[in-house]
Amino acid sequence: MKQTLRMAMMCASALIATPIFAEDLTIGARTEIVMDPHFSWSDANTSYYVQIYGALVHTDENAQLIPGLADEWKTVSDTEWHFHLRPDVTFHDGSDLTSADVVASFDRALTLPNAANPYSGALTGVKAVRAVDELTVSVTTEKPDPIIPYRVAQVQIIPAEIAETATTEDFNAGSVIVGSGPYRFESYRAGDNLVLSRNDSYAGAPAQWDRVTFRFIPDDAARVAALLGGDVDLIDYVPPSFVQRLRDSDATNVITAPSDRVIYLIMDTERDSTPFVRAKDGSELAENPFKDPRVREALTISIDRGAIVDRVMDGLAFPAGQLTPEGFGGFNPDIPVPSTDVDRARQLLADAGYAEGFAVTLHCTNDRYVNDARVCQALGQMLSRLGLDVDVQTMPRSVFFPRAADHEGERFSLLMLGWGSSTSGEADALPQGIHSYDPDRGLGIWNLGHYSNPKADALIEDAMVETDIPERHRILSEAMEIVMEDYAVIPLHYQSVIVATRSGLSYRPWASERTIANSAIPVSD
Repeated sequence: MKQTLRMAMMCASALIATPIFAEDLTIGARTEIVMDPHFSWSDANTSYYVQIYGALVHTDENAQLIPGLADEWKTVSDTEWHFHLRPDVTFHDGSDLTSADVVASFDRALTLPNAANPYSGALTGVKAVRAVDELTVSVTTEKPDPIIPYRVAQVQIIPAEIAETATTEDFNAGSVIVGSGPYRFESYRAGDNLVLSRNDSYAGAPAQWDRVTFRFIPDDAARVAALLGGDVDLIDYVPPSFVQRLRDSDATNVITAPSDRVIYLIMDTERDSTPFVRAKDGSELAENPFKDPRVREALTISIDRGAIVDRVMDGLAFPAGQLTPEGFGGFNPDIPVPSTDVDRARQLLADAGYAEGFAVTLHCTNDRYVNDARVCQALGQMLSRLGLDVDVQTMPRSVFFPRAADHEGERFSLLMLGWGSSTSGEADALPQGIHSYDPDRGLGIWNLGHYSNPKADALIEDAMVETDIPERHRILSEAMEIVMEDYAVIPLHYQSVIVATRSGLSYRPWASERTIANSAIPVSD
C-alpha cells in the first residue's frame, strides 16, 4: 500500500485561514492541562497540546487526517513509513525543527518514567523511530499498520535538547514549554488558568487571537455562570440541563454536534476476589461475580439507557450498544442497543447464585465527562433494582485515573469510563480497551477490568495488520460483535458536543470534544 498526502492538495480545504482577530479570547474550560506533553495520553490533554506544540500529522474536527509538521507521508515497505517534514517550521525559540527533534520526542514519549497514562498505547506496534535525513523521519512497525498516521498524530514534538533533559517538574514550572504551534506559552497557574499568545512565526494557518486564556472551571454551574456574567467568552462541556437556559438568553449561543465518545461501564472480570465487591453483610464472596457472563448480562439489561438520555442528559445524548459510533470503522450495524428487562436481570442473577444480590462500589469521575456524577448516581439507582447495594463514589479525574489505570495496584471492581474514536477514525477501543492486557506490545492499556477473550484478541490482532481498510473494518466489526455478546463491558450512551459562547461569537465543534481557540469565530449579531 502506498499513501502520499501533499499539503498543496489538503490545506486548501482543511486549513483555510480566516481573518485574524486582534482581540483576546477567554475560555471557561472544564478540564485542566497536564503540563508535560508526554506524561498522560488523553484527548483532554491533546486538546491543549495541539495549540502549543505540533505533531507529524494532525486531524481536523471530523477526525480526518491533515498535514501537520509533515507535509507528506508514505509507505516505503509493509512495515516502514516515511514522513517528510516541512522545511519552514521553527520552534517558538526560533530554532529550526528537524528530524532529530522528532526522534527525541518519540523516545521521550515512549520512555518517560512514571508516566500516568503512557504513550505506548498510542504507539502500539511501533518498533523504531529514526532520522533518515534532516527532514525525513522513518517510523518502523513490527507488522503492517495502515493507521500509523493516526498514531503519530498523538505525539507532540519538542526540541531535542528539552526532550533529552527536561523532567515533568520542569514542564509544571513552565520553564521548558517550547513548541511550534499557533500559540506560544505565556503563563500557567495550577488550578487557575493557562495563558497563550499568538505565534506570529507559525508556519500554518495563523492564530486567530492575540491572546487566549483558558480559565479552569471544573464546576458546571460556575462555568455557566461565568459565561452568563460575561467573565468568559466561551465554555465547553455545557451540562445538558443548562442548555435551555442558555438558549433563552439573548447574550449567549449554544452549539451542539454529535460526539465520538462512548460512555461505558467496566467490570473486573479477571480476579477471583475483587476488592470492591462484598456480600451484603460485608463478608467476602466465594468468587468474583463479574467473572460470570450471566451477572454481566444482568447488569447490562438492568440499565435504562433511554432514561439516562432523556432525564440525565436532557435528550442531548444517544443510547449505545457498542464501543464506537456509527460512521467510524468497526461499527457493527447488527448490534442492537440492549433493551431494559429488570425481571430477566433478576433471574439471571439468581441463576448465577446471587438471588439476594451483593454489595458493590461504583467508581466514577465527577469532572471529566458530561454529567458524569449524575449519570453514576442514576446507574446506582438502576442497579439497586436488582437487589444490589451500590455505593457510588465520585472523584476528580486527577484522583480517579491514577488509581483506575494502575494495573499493578488495587484498581476498581466497577467503574465508568469514556472512549473517543477520533484518535484513529475507527474502533481503537478494541485494541486498547478490550484486548487482553499486554503492556509489552502496548495492547489493552485501557483494559482496566482485564477482560480476556482469545477469539476476540486474535481478530483484533488480525485487524491491526490488515492493510485493506474495508476488510480491516469488517474484522473489527466481527470482534465488536463477539465482545458485546460476551458483555465484556457495558456501553451506555454517546455524548454530544455542547459548547456555548457569548453573543457575537460562534464555534466549530470537534467530534473529539477538543476545545480549540481557532474554532471560535466572531460573527455579526
